[in-house]
Amino acid sequence: MESTSGNNYIHLEPFIHQVGGHSSMLCLDEATVCKPLVPRELNFYETLPDPVRKFTPKFYGVIQVRVVQEEGGYVTLLATPPDCYTPIQSNGKSCRIRMRRSGSIEVDSNVTELFHEDQPETGTSESKDVKKATPLNPWVLKCHRTQLQELMTNIHTNSSKPNFILLENLTWKFTFPCILDLKMGTRQYGDAASLPKKQSKMFKVVSTTSGKLGVRIGGMQVYQVTTKRFLCRNKFYGRSLNVGGFQQALRQFLHNGTKLRSDVLPPLIRRLEELVYILGRQDAVRFYTTSLLLLYEGDESKNSNSGTVYDFDKAREKNQEKESRISLTCDHSSDQMRVCDDYKVGQLNRRSSSAETLSVMLDQSLDEFISSTADPRNQLRRSSSTATYEEIKVAKSPSFEASMPSSPLPSTAPEPLVDVRIIDFAHSTHKDLDDPVVYSGPDHGFLFGLENMIALLKGIERDHG
Repeated sequence: MESTSGNNYIHLEPFIHQVGGHSSMLCLDEATVCKPLVPRELNFYETLPDPVRKFTPKFYGVIQVRVVQEEGGYVTLLATPPDCYTPIQSNGKSCRIRMRRSGSIEVDSNVTELFHEDQPETGTSESKDVKKATPLNPWVLKCHRTQLQELMTNIHTNSSKPNFILLENLTWKFTFPCILDLKMGTRQYGDAASLPKKQSKMFKVVSTTSGKLGVRIGGMQVYQVTTKRFLCRNKFYGRSLNVGGFQQALRQFLHNGTKLRSDVLPPLIRRLEELVYILGRQDAVRFYTTSLLLLYEGDESKNSNSGTVYDFDKAREKNQEKESRISLTCDHSSDQMRVCDDYKVGQLNRRSSSAETLSVMLDQSLDEFISSTADPRNQLRRSSSTATYEEIKVAKSPSFEASMPSSPLPSTAPEPLVDVRIIDFAHSTHKDLDDPVVYSGPDHGFLFGLENMIALLKGIERDHG
């Protein structure tokens, strides 16, 4: 049995605020999370266009994670941090979670049960009502069980230690982070997807709000001041919504149990409008299968000046005795991990003309299906959305620039703490990736969803402003 003693390792714990996705997120500390490495996503983070970076989590490199089996059926996940790394003070919150090989998670009894999910878990073979309060978002346990099974399989097959990418923890600056995970766009598959995968993803688009609005809910948590807990929703809930249901869910995301948080609407809308402006000027970037996170502070007493995110780059500059490039190791030896080349997969074979034709036909059939099935009474029309995009794209007046979050409007009261970020780039592409398929112009499917989100939020603002 391998010992976990020693000061060179950091114990990793599940990230308690994960509301969507399928990969289990782990915490290196309260400001940094670890996500299972997907070579394509790693490549995207390393090469993504600079204007888009402010709307993605900060990327800090790659680490390897060790899985240590301990007595009593427990499992410990360990990582060796970068040389320049200084841990964030945990305020006594470390080692509050223990994991078992069975996939269960045991949480210290002193930890507050902050989460509850009040609708049945659908889409699984074991559908059951989940009303019990838990110390972590219920979706975390689902993702963690799957991830832990994969990690244990690696142990039994003597596979190499799993690789994880280090990313900024977007919830770090929030006390009670209200999070809305939105699956964006009218296309939900990458260029390398098989025909069955494309058909499955197309069906999810046309049968959900993705087809009518270009966006659907992938997960949600919103802090309720009445219960002092987060109300949680999952992706199955999001798939069940029609356009009217989506609008109601959006209002629920903005409601704290006593009132609708109309104060967070202006900064959220400005941030989304800036994103439309930036993405409208990006050529050949496609954010297939990505999610958009909307976050705001559930504690109204907090303002935008609270919280500081740990920055590896600044720490590296202050440490003159360390190398300028972060060197990441997997054990006590001096073997270094190569961040880029060792984790790149082979390039996809260039698709044949028949495969390209098939893809075009699939996209055309999707557009036709959406047009034929969408209810005009419930649909925010694509034509008006495109016109809005064109207006934003050509807008270069000082008034528009002044409306961007980088230059907040003057206010006598502190502006609510909000954030908007794009995540999950395992199927994204842009021209610098040397992919066999190169696109032209902006990602209109993603922009379609953004424009509809702005329109819906502005509608709520008019009603409750």
